[in-house]
Amino acid sequence: MSGTLVLVGTPLGNRDDLSPRAREAILSADLLLCEDTRSPLRLLGEEGSALPQRISCFVANEGGRVGLLLERLERGERVVYVSEAGMPVWSDPGDKLVRAVIEAGFEVDVIPGPTAAATALSLSGFAAADVRFLGFPPRGGRARTELLERLGSESAAVIFYEAGNRTAELVRDLARALPDAATREIVVARELTKLHQEVLRGRVAELAAKLDGSLRGEVTVVLGGASAQNDDDVDPAQAAALALWQALQDPELKPRQKAKRVAELTGLDAREVYGALSRGPAR
Repeated sequence: MSGTLVLVGTPLGNRDDLSPRAREAILSADLLLCEDTRSPLRLLGEEGSALPQRISCFVANEGGRVGLLLERLERGERVVYVSEAGMPVWSDPGDKLVRAVIEAGFEVDVIPGPTAAATALSLSGFAAADVRFLGFPPRGGRARTELLERLGSESAAVIFYEAGNRTAELVRDLARALPDAATREIVVARELTKLHQEVLRGRVAELAAKLDGSLRGEVTVVLGGASAQNDDDVDPAQAAALALWQALQDPELKPRQKAKRVAELTGLDAREVYGALSRGPAR
């Protein structure tokens, strides 16, 4: 009798999102491989005392767990893998385990659960017929620059995962890279399903000016697709004028933020713009 590897989706934050089937799979497993061995304890509360053996399996040691996994499957055991939150493989460990199990001829099963990408896309209002999931973007260098520039002509919605303390920088880099940043829609979803869930919506250039400091927690960014250009579209001058007006009228932007945004749109010196805004209209 050969064993089975079961991938179990776990809640993003609210543990009530754990399905009965997922709960049963975790409790009845012969072995739990966990991105964080503490996660099942937090999920199951008092039932945590009935958990089977738990062994860590995260990015740095996933490859090293393959031998153990195959050995246990050879015994006919049912091994369950749970990432810290969300679905295994989706920017979480699990793909090395799955490939090894398939190549060895064992079965793989999945008990579906929440994913931040699908949750954020549903909240965004963007069409899901054509979507690109890019996970975590490159931290810097040519790879990051080239990726963001390619998105200028991307007609599909694009989903990123990002750490809260790097999200503002990502949106600012998008604003610099995208020719339609003044009109391109974007949604920044923070701490999905948790107590402090927050969803920020707007245009790329607009949010780039607003996101000054670090966001807390885990963030999913959904970038709307670029619109096909034709003769009926709003011309670039109109789009730029609209973005400039929005920046000047935005009550949430402080004077220095407004000056920075106006400078980005016009090429003027931000200090000179700030001085003009501080002086107010001429009399």
